[in-house]
Amino acid sequence: MLDFADQTTVIGAGMAALIVVLLIVIVRMLTSRRQLASDEDQLAKLRRKRAAAYQEAKEDYRRYRAKFEKSNTLLIELIHDLGDGFIGRDSAPQQIVFDEAFEAIALIRQANPRSKIVIVLHTLGGYARPAHMIALAIKEHLRKAKHNSRRDPHVIAYVPYVAMSGGAMIALAAEKVAMDPTASLGPIDTIYGGFPTEAYRDLLEQKGPLATQDVLVMLAHEAEKYDRYSDRIAREIVHANHKAEDKDPDFLADYLSSGKLSHSEAISPDAARKLGMNVVTKIPSDIYGLVDARIRMIHTRLEYEERRSASGDNSSGEGEEADKAIERAIRESLRGGVRL
Repeated sequence: MLDFADQTTVIGAGMAALIVVLLIVIVRMLTSRRQLASDEDQLAKLRRKRAAAYQEAKEDYRRYRAKFEKSNTLLIELIHDLGDGFIGRDSAPQQIVFDEAFEAIALIRQANPRSKIVIVLHTLGGYARPAHMIALAIKEHLRKAKHNSRRDPHVIAYVPYVAMSGGAMIALAAEKVAMDPTASLGPIDTIYGGFPTEAYRDLLEQKGPLATQDVLVMLAHEAEKYDRYSDRIAREIVHANHKAEDKDPDFLADYLSSGKLSHSEAISPDAARKLGMNVVTKIPSDIYGLVDARIRMIHTRLEYEERRSASGDNSSGEGEEADKAIERAIRESLRGGVRL
């Protein structure tokens, strides 16, 4: 039987243990509350950022651009308006266009051979020729550079969200492609008259030329020419870093331009690596910031203009008159039936 001293010791030990347990519970509760408060604050900031006004988005965009322009780095961005609403919100085209290509090519041409080029892509593609021209300009820049393309790539394409068709073509001309784990590339096969070229070929094989409408036969002949063009330029622009060692050197180019995939089929980073592409899934935060700010500009510009017009404020900030002039030109071209 325990004597009084032993009982006191046991009770004291029990109370000490209870106090320790209570302290642990309190610490965990406080830690959990702090974490919850931090998480809520982070989400609140994210909501405020998503709802930010046009001017704030514009300031963010310029700030992120300035970070790249301070070093011997050339920033080429093809960030397009992928919404279903008005084409050209904040002067953003919905696909790769010639004017955009000419500007990118001029910048690349004037860069010194030691310059590194950062290509930021957020596009569903567009006409093949402008994308091809940009890819050729990248290839020419790399031809002048004296470096190890694997260890020290001079041209990196960043895809935070999506780069389909012509966008994928430009990405494949780069030495390395950095994709978000959720991002996607797409095939670079030819779409002619709204249909893939192999669809015309299959139609003629099944029905025969005499049983097929004349216009479809003519479209099929033209589509065949575009198909050969697509195959040739794919082999021409795909960088050697994207060619798998255990496959034919032209495997990737031929596969992506063959029409075996749906033109809108998404190629994930894992699938891209399996095909032999030099792909990583780490993107600097500044790239995300740049693209997200530009997207916010596109989404909020018209609302900003409407609010300013309603308030009677007709003053324009730096560069805004030029932006408006471009938007007016886009509207006029749409009225005239010009395809962008």
